[in-house]
Amino acid sequence: MNHPAKYLGLLVLLLNLWSCSEPELPQEVKLAMAKIPAKIDYNQHVKPILSDRCFACHGPDKNKVENDLRLDLPTAHEKKAESGRFALVGGNLAKSEVFHRIISTDPELVMPTPESHLTLTAKEKAILIKWIQDGAEYKPHWSLVAPQKTKLPKVENIAWVKNPIDRFVLAKLEEKQLKPNPEASRETLIRRLSFDLTGLPPTIAEIDAFLNDKSPNAYEKVVDRLLQSPHFGERLAVDWLDVARYADTHGYQDDGLRNAYPWRDWVINAFNKNLPYDKFITWQLAGDLLPNPTREQIMATCFLRNHPQSQEGGIVDEEYRTEYVADRVNTFGKTFLALSTECARCHDHKYDPISQKNYYQLGAFFNSNNESGEIPYTGEASPTLILTTPETEKLLTYIRTNIKPLEKKANNPEAYAQNFDQWLAEAAKQPEKYAAAKPGLIGHFTFDEKEPKNALQTPLTAAYRSGEEGKSPVAVPGKFGQAIRVDGDMGIEFNEHLTFDRHQPFSISVWVNSGNPGEEGPLFNRTNGELDNWRGYLCGLNKDGTLRIRFTHVYPANGIELVTHQKLTPKKWQHLVLTYDGSSKAKGVKFYINGQAATFKVVNDNLQQSMLYAKDKANWGIHHFRLGQASIKSITNVAFDEFQAYNRQLSPLEVTQLAGQQQAILHLLKTPKEQLTAAQREKLFRFYLFAFDKQYAQVQAELLQNRAKENELLTNQEEVMVYKELPRPRPAFILDRGAYDAPKERVTPTTPENVLALNKNLPRNRLGLSRWLLSKDQPLFSRVAVNRFWQQCFGQGLVKTAEDFGNQGDLPTHPELLDWLAVTFRESGWNVKGLLKTMVMSATYRQSSVPTEQSKTLDPDNILFSRAPSYRMSAEMIRDNALAASGLLVKKVGGKSVYPYQPGGVWEALAVRNAVKYEQGKGEDLYRRSLYTIWKRSSPHPAMINFDVPDRYMCSIRRQKTSTPLQALVLLNDVQYVEASRVLGERMLQEGGSTPEAQITYAFRALTSRFPRPDELKILKNLYQEELADFEKHPDRATKLLQEGEYKINKTLRPAKLATCAVVANTLMNFDEFVIKR
Repeated sequence: MNHPAKYLGLLVLLLNLWSCSEPELPQEVKLAMAKIPAKIDYNQHVKPILSDRCFACHGPDKNKVENDLRLDLPTAHEKKAESGRFALVGGNLAKSEVFHRIISTDPELVMPTPESHLTLTAKEKAILIKWIQDGAEYKPHWSLVAPQKTKLPKVENIAWVKNPIDRFVLAKLEEKQLKPNPEASRETLIRRLSFDLTGLPPTIAEIDAFLNDKSPNAYEKVVDRLLQSPHFGERLAVDWLDVARYADTHGYQDDGLRNAYPWRDWVINAFNKNLPYDKFITWQLAGDLLPNPTREQIMATCFLRNHPQSQEGGIVDEEYRTEYVADRVNTFGKTFLALSTECARCHDHKYDPISQKNYYQLGAFFNSNNESGEIPYTGEASPTLILTTPETEKLLTYIRTNIKPLEKKANNPEAYAQNFDQWLAEAAKQPEKYAAAKPGLIGHFTFDEKEPKNALQTPLTAAYRSGEEGKSPVAVPGKFGQAIRVDGDMGIEFNEHLTFDRHQPFSISVWVNSGNPGEEGPLFNRTNGELDNWRGYLCGLNKDGTLRIRFTHVYPANGIELVTHQKLTPKKWQHLVLTYDGSSKAKGVKFYINGQAATFKVVNDNLQQSMLYAKDKANWGIHHFRLGQASIKSITNVAFDEFQAYNRQLSPLEVTQLAGQQQAILHLLKTPKEQLTAAQREKLFRFYLFAFDKQYAQVQAELLQNRAKENELLTNQEEVMVYKELPRPRPAFILDRGAYDAPKERVTPTTPENVLALNKNLPRNRLGLSRWLLSKDQPLFSRVAVNRFWQQCFGQGLVKTAEDFGNQGDLPTHPELLDWLAVTFRESGWNVKGLLKTMVMSATYRQSSVPTEQSKTLDPDNILFSRAPSYRMSAEMIRDNALAASGLLVKKVGGKSVYPYQPGGVWEALAVRNAVKYEQGKGEDLYRRSLYTIWKRSSPHPAMINFDVPDRYMCSIRRQKTSTPLQALVLLNDVQYVEASRVLGERMLQEGGSTPEAQITYAFRALTSRFPRPDELKILKNLYQEELADFEKHPDRATKLLQEGEYKINKTLRPAKLATCAVVANTLMNFDEFVIKR
């Protein structure tokens, strides 16, 4: 009876034994298993495979996860497949569904699926299998664990070590049975150092001084001198300009010029002063949010504004503003976190733990700049910092010293009380005369005529305008007689006599009837239109019936913007008055609806410059005053009647009368003085003051004069774009598929929790974000920073993908060294010069770059740093090398961007409008350092682009290093290099010595920093003799060559010899060692 139970137990036992046994592996996987490391590390070996082959369907992007299986999380251990097996069972291949899927040959079962076009190699399968066998242990991604200093590794060849860097490098070399290279020659070292720390070659005198210095710290003295050089900041700035997407133009289609060079100069100075890196970053991210920020700290925030911006008319403002915010998020992610945050704009990141919500939460930090999507053709995109010079500040102080007592006097009723009493007595005798007087009235249009006609004999005229043929404003019944109605692209345009600037008082009075509820658009305005960012003044109707008043230099930040609390009633005549006192302050703007003063929400109160033009009187055309139309904006079904304009401020009593109480002034003038209430007396006083008091008029005239001077001074100052928070944060939302017009869930500023949650004690703004970056718990920032500085010295970072520390990026070659540098950098007080000195003082840095046979075999890509790197120098270094060697280089630091030689017609071929023609510079401008070359995004300098300078439309962390025939053609034929060869030829003859050998040696050393070898000298001497013979035989050829460039020819030198030396110098500029760092 017990036999069935006995057999059942035996069957279960057999099944258990079978499930515990190792399944048979395919033959190719068996072979691969023998070649993989004995110890498998999740981050180093497993995760890269999962990221490349599996995460697309089973990774962080929740929207793309199939079968609810995420292989990026340990929860994979808990997920059951249809087969009944768990996805992963540590130590048990048979029970792990992942194992069965990766070795399957069934297209219905195999993973990755055939449809994905991804496959696993035998080695990759072996690694995954070994990982499962060893327990399928997950670890946090290496870069998301805060760096810790480890003990310095023990090494055998301790004599080679010069500082801790060398211990980490040597330990890896000894592990691979490799020896480091010997130290490079002194000529090589000083050249390497000079380019790495200043971007310039050493002079022959500097080389000789180093060669002759026998002191034990000779090398360190060179390092210290270069770190203190004013050109150090220029060298570091070049890399930062790529990161910060710096350019001198706005980009997009129109690509007009911007004034960004003051920020570039700030970067240079910051590096030269060794501004601690934490401040360098904090100021650029949030300098404006620091307590009592300095001009420098505010200017630094231009970093956040360097992105492309559109000047094109007709764009959707919010669409482009959203792009600017996205650019800041992308730049922040790449620059400070080395994460591709942009991949989470439309959906959760497919490879890294950044959700779409995380992306827009980061974006919320950068969403409240007081900016617009469309920027002006003239003037800088607001908000800006006005860069007044010391001389201007003195003048402004003087002018404002004059203005202050005048404003005090203008606002002191007691100063005019006696005059008022005298006038009141006089006016009582002739009330009709004073009631009818309208001083300052410059135009009155009733619209009762077929064409608009001024009822006054003044120069103000008007005409009907329409953007559509056959249509124009039409006559309709008005408030008084006939009115005029506009409907769409049409309006009433007045001539130049309503063109007021910010220092000029004026008043506008008009009756308005808006026909349709929800209608919006301009009621009246005098602006330069959208291409000048609405420079001027405007009164517009909002959809909700409120009115928007703007006085603008560049919208939105440089201006006054007010929104009324009161609303207009559709289909009803209502009287509007705008009156302004010329103070450039919101409190100087009064607006009346039906004679009653409106109250405002003050959106902006920061009008600092002209409402007519930008610096140097630049504008995109001053448009005239219009009713119902503003540039391309218009309004539908609105009628206007009884338009009047004044060149002064109106009093409330005058407004009351214009609004329909036609006897308001006369009534009060006829009221006996003693019967006037306090309120009535005040109304009469204001009427008298604004219209009749000569003393007050004189004060106003003096104010006008001084404010005009202030206006002109401030408008003609340089400006630079900066970041300025709105008074209230702009709401931020998750955008469906990243579309500006598809908001979903509202979000608030915070940081990705999988990187590091934002400390609750930090403010939820950019200052809090920068402090989050600098936290010692922050796993990425310090690593990312030191990795880029390592890249500067060694050609590539310890993490080769310096822009990506995520799952798709490379692993660090020396993780312990990276962490040691990161922590040390933070502990040093973020000392950039100190960090770079540590790097270049190391024996690792000082190695020769010539590979040994052993290092070529065991370390072909030099990832172990078994030798110094060797690679082509940057475009800037190559050009600056030529200029420096020739003596042409102008070493002035900072200043406006310059226009050196470039082929003709490049700008002209691509420019649409605005900055259409390239105007080549003269004199010193042709020979400034390359980082000062004007950078036009749509037409970057061709020679620079040939040598892989990015166009800077977006953040660039590392440049390509290509080698192309075009590069050789540039060095052979570009006028900059041919001219530099000619001028170096002069130096060869004047300073190099009397023999061809001495002259050749001089050029060789100037261009390569070393003496030529005998075989090189022999080849170059043969070239010298051949060219000299040919130039003497063909003098016209020499004449033609010597005419290249603007630099004057030394006519005391023999042309044939000078041309010969120029050819030798130009040949050397095409020599490997001229362009390659050794």
